[in-house]
Amino acid sequence: MSLDLNPKSADDRRSCYVLDTNVLLHDPSAIFRFEEHIVLIPLFVLDEIDSKKKDAQLGFNAREISQKLEQLILRTDDWDSGITIPNGRNGVLYFVNNYMSENFPSELALSYKDNAMLAQIMGLQERFPNRRFILITKDRNLRIKGWSLRIPCNDYLHDKISEEYLDSFFQPVKHITLTDAEINELFKSKASDNWNIPYRKKWRLSENEGVALFDPSDQFFGMAIRKGPMLRYFDYYSTKILDMPPKVLDTENFQYNFEQAVCMKQAMDDDIKIQIIIGKAGTGKTHIAMAAALEKVFKERKYDSIKLIKPVITKSRLGEDVGFLPGSLKRKLIPKMRPFVEKLRLFTSEQSDEGYRKLLDSGVIELLNLADIRGADLANSFVIFDEAQNANPFQMRTLGTRLGEDTKLIVLGDPTQIDSVYLDKFSNALINLYENALKNPMPFISHICLIQMVRSHTSQWFESNIQSGR
Repeated sequence: MSLDLNPKSADDRRSCYVLDTNVLLHDPSAIFRFEEHIVLIPLFVLDEIDSKKKDAQLGFNAREISQKLEQLILRTDDWDSGITIPNGRNGVLYFVNNYMSENFPSELALSYKDNAMLAQIMGLQERFPNRRFILITKDRNLRIKGWSLRIPCNDYLHDKISEEYLDSFFQPVKHITLTDAEINELFKSKASDNWNIPYRKKWRLSENEGVALFDPSDQFFGMAIRKGPMLRYFDYYSTKILDMPPKVLDTENFQYNFEQAVCMKQAMDDDIKIQIIIGKAGTGKTHIAMAAALEKVFKERKYDSIKLIKPVITKSRLGEDVGFLPGSLKRKLIPKMRPFVEKLRLFTSEQSDEGYRKLLDSGVIELLNLADIRGADLANSFVIFDEAQNANPFQMRTLGTRLGEDTKLIVLGDPTQIDSVYLDKFSNALINLYENALKNPMPFISHICLIQMVRSHTSQWFESNIQSGR
């Protein structure tokens, strides 16, 4: 297939977008996102994609890309005119080989894939001077090198949100002041289960959003959660999971932890099938999720099992699977799921390895690798997906499409701690899910941001004073 990039008319102002491997692995549908423009994929990008098909973190996306590309190829008759992209705008796809520029700087070794891509784009610029070529990559250093060689470069922005929009997520629980008449209406029933008042639009609450209630003298007297057309009261002091109330560490600045109280209420609500908990390390995300799972499974018998899931991220630049050392999958996953294991040890009566090992060996609590989730049985389970910021939206979709009506999913994460080189704090599965929950609210979805550091005073000091540099 030869490139047919010479404009056939003066009105042809389409740009040519060259996609890096990391863009396709991040979003297998990226080729459909460039409207009427021309998408170029270098052949060595296909080699890199193929090498990742068995990768624990990237394998699903790599196979998804190959499947989509093959489907497009099979429906194409005229290769010389490119492959039509069925995106409603008649975009065009070409695979690119050769076109290496002879003017590429000699100090940049072409054996390095990134340099070869830049040399190829320079060659395309020289061969087709009337076209604008733009490199799309999530690699910041590659973008810097590209711009230094006069190659326009952009990050992949399709699923990104603004910094200001992201910051707006991390807000404390709202405070609502009720009038005396509203308070009287709230408590007019003798049965506490009926302590509700009609929801007012002026409060601007999402479905299942919690609030702190104050009287006209600004005294706190309780909490409530929005349930459709009603605001349903609940008592802060009686809100507990496994007999543990909301925790306040910094008593000089906080008298209450309203966010944890709402989080606990959502976690124990059987009508909420998907709960999203965002918070930095030490705010109690895993603690609350594990406590709720244990209470629901072992005390209330609401679910048959607990499924613990997290992405496997290693020191490898591209990630790797759980490894080939001897031992079962469960044995390999235990070190990578240490936060879960530590909570199990805390909550079991036996403060030793025997306590949590009995639970794991019973099969009631199961550790799952995200890469194997397509074959997992999540029926009648309490599912906890930790560190969702290290997964991409397509992995989240794969997990979500396996949920049944009898399954509860709690998604945890901290968008400031991204370990995958293919993700950032704007485009990971956690923020993508949170944003979509805001845009498309449903009665079975809730979300909460935990604000207060509650692990220890030393952890709080590090959080406040040591900058991560991200």
